[in-house]
This record gives sequence, structure tokens and C-alpha cells, in this order.
Amino acid sequence: MTPDRRLSDSALLPLKSVRRMLEGVIPPAMATASADGVPHVSYLSMVEYLDEEHVALSWQFFNRSRENVLATRQAAVSVEDPYTGGAVTMQIDYVRTDTSGPVFERLRVRLAAIASQTGMEKLFRLQGADVYRVREVRRVAGRRELPAARARCDVAAGARAIVERIGHCTELDEIVDGVMAGLRDELRIGHAMLLMVDRANDVLYTVATLGYPVSGVGAELPLDQGLAGIAVREGVALRVGHMTTMTLYGQAARRRTEALGLTGVLDAEIPLPGLERPRSQVVVPLRAAGQTLGALLVESDQAQFFSYDDEDALATVAGQLAFAIRLLQGRAEAPVEAPAAVAAAPPDEGAAPLRVRRFARDQSVWFDDDYVIKGVAGAILWKLLDDWRRTGRAQFTNRELRQAEGLGLPEVQDNLEVRLLLLQRRLDERAAPVRIVKEGRGRWRLEVARPVVLEAK
Repeated sequence: MTPDRRLSDSALLPLKSVRRMLEGVIPPAMATASADGVPHVSYLSMVEYLDEEHVALSWQFFNRSRENVLATRQAAVSVEDPYTGGAVTMQIDYVRTDTSGPVFERLRVRLAAIASQTGMEKLFRLQGADVYRVREVRRVAGRRELPAARARCDVAAGARAIVERIGHCTELDEIVDGVMAGLRDELRIGHAMLLMVDRANDVLYTVATLGYPVSGVGAELPLDQGLAGIAVREGVALRVGHMTTMTLYGQAARRRTEALGLTGVLDAEIPLPGLERPRSQVVVPLRAAGQTLGALLVESDQAQFFSYDDEDALATVAGQLAFAIRLLQGRAEAPVEAPAAVAAAPPDEGAAPLRVRRFARDQSVWFDDDYVIKGVAGAILWKLLDDWRRTGRAQFTNRELRQAEGLGLPEVQDNLEVRLLLLQRRLDERAAPVRIVKEGRGRWRLEVARPVVLEAK
């Protein structure tokens, strides 16, 4: 071994450069010493990268290692790279312990995934996230390392391309479709869903999906279930690389429906899309102007499919998407002076009447015996059909919907434009005899192909 090689092996490294080692594939080792100098070595479940100077370690038991750390506030951690065979050591100083909040939730989710792999859910319970400042990272000398695996794509360039797509869009549907296409084409992600927050009902609702046999647009997920709910509640990105029994979204949604007493005769539920057996997931919140609007979830049936770099890229995309939605929301209102109304095209009087039922309990709307939509979107659809039946009017604007009573719209953060897009896509994918069509900024048109009979329950 030449002197130059030895120098390279022992050189100090930036913490960010070894993030890929912190995936929990090989348990890291932690070395501590008591106040009187007695050494102790134990294994950890994980080391979580926080920023360029800090990591977090899982605190599960009050053992000798933790007793030593609280006494000396110092430790050393050894981490191995499962892909190249390399290893590094980190000298770390104890800062604090979080028992709630974003850092705690990130570790809790990852620990639950590790526990589900080994059947140790009852034993692996996180008591706290110990945050440490990293004084130095040093490569372990003398190891023969393999070349790093080739990345599936240039993640940074892919994220930039998606952000540029967003910047060229002027309509919400263009933005949503552009992001989903970008995830597929630029980041080589096969499965994704965009969920928005409905805080009035404590749910996330699906606006767009990628790669599933059924789109699931309009499906709901309780805010207290799954990775997406945690990401929205804490405003933090979450990534799990080895999953088994975690985050069964469909079952979570089903339990909520049963709790509301809506199964049986009124089975008002759109199945939530998702892989049957996901092995990797990343969820990043959509945050803009200090508020969380929703979440972007991507998943794969391959373990360890997503890296820290993917998480960074998706957070960048989600942030740009959130600001674009807020910007369009602010300028989506139609001008005060609306153009003259155009007479609605009459329905086919020879066709069988469409029986439209509305149930006030959850604002669900049914076409004949088929469930269509509920909540705010259901209330909007019912209002439009009721106005059309009484007046023959088919054109409407965002402005008048915001001012209408009885729709259950929350305050400014409602994202009415998103709900109209959801309703439009839900009707289109069902090839329903009722459609809404966008005519311009803040203006829409209702199209009804069959005579309608309205029944309010």
C-alpha cells in the first residue's frame, strides 16, 4: 500500500458523503466508556442522518451504553457500507433526546419497519431519539472496497427537470400531470400518489396516481394512519427501505369507513391505490407559506429502492408543487365581470333518467346505485345539479362556489381548485353522464347527457 493510499483511507470525510451507509442494512456498532474509563460496545438499530453536522440514534433501552453517554456525553459509532464493504467511524457528542416531534417520528417509523422484519414489534419500541453532533468522520483504513453500484438515474438532474416542468405550467391539471410524468420519466419511479389534506374531516384525499391498475382518485386516508398521515402531521419527510406489515393503507381506510357506519348498504368508499406488498416508500409533505397542503408518496416493491438523494429530490419537487398550487389558488378566481351565459345543451330526453341520490350524513352522491364522490366534492356536485335542474344554468365560477352556503368549505386553505380537479377526474374516469369542463380561469361548465332525477336523503 502506497503512502498516498494510506492517507486517502484515513482522511476525514464530510458526514453527507456517507449517508448511504446509514440505511440500517448492517447494524452500526456504538462504543462508549463509563466515567471511570471502562469501555463498552453495543449494536444499534439505526443511525439517522439529520444534517451535515448531526445524526440521531435510537434509544430503546436504558442500558450500559446510554448510562455511559449520559455520564460522558461522548461516543464513537462504526458504520459499514453494505454495497462496497467500506466502513467509517464517527466521533459524536450527545446534544439532546427528543421524545416527540419530527426527528422522533422519523426514527419511530424506521424502527417499526426493522421490527416488522424480525417479528420483534413488541420489543422494538422507541423511547427517544438521541441527537448527536458529529465531530469527525474517518474512513476505516485497510479495507478492500468494491465499486459503488450505479445509480438508476441522475436524481438531482431529474428533480431539476421536474421543477422546470412545473414552472412552465399555467393550469393545475398540467402541473399535476407534469409531476407524475416527471417522476416516471426523470426519476424512474413507477408508483406514486398525490394526496391533499381535508382538515375538516381529518383525511387525506387522492388527487392523482401513477402506475396502479386503478387510479383511486377520490380515495381517502385518515390523517392518523400510515406514513402519509405522520408526514403531514409532523411536516417531515419519511423514508422506509424495508417494509412488511407497515402502512397497510387500504385496511386503514376500511377501518375508518366501518367506524362511521358506512359499510353494507352504503359502502361509500373508493379503494385506495397502492402496491400489495411495498418494500420501500418515501413520503414528503407539501408545505408552502408555513402550511402543509398534502403529501407526495412514492413506493417500490424492491427493498432499499430509494436513497437519501431520492428523499432530497422529492422534497424539492414537493416544495415547488406546493407553492405552485398556492399560487394558482390565489389567481384562480374568475374576473368579476363574467361573460354572458351560454345556454346549456339539453340532455337526451329519450335516454333513461339518471337517479342521483345525495346523503347529507357524509355529502355522498350516487348515480343510480353507484357511489361517485363524497365530502366537499360531493356537495359541489349536488349544488351544480340542483342549480341546473331548477334554472337550466350550466356555467359556474370558483368565486360563486366560495360564496355559496352549505358546501362545507373551510377557510382560505381549502384548495377549491384541487377539489374541482378531483371531481372532474372522478366523473371522467367513470364515463359518467355528468361531466364538468373547465372553460377558462375560474370558470367551469356542467354537461348533463341524460335527464336527471334528484333525491336528497
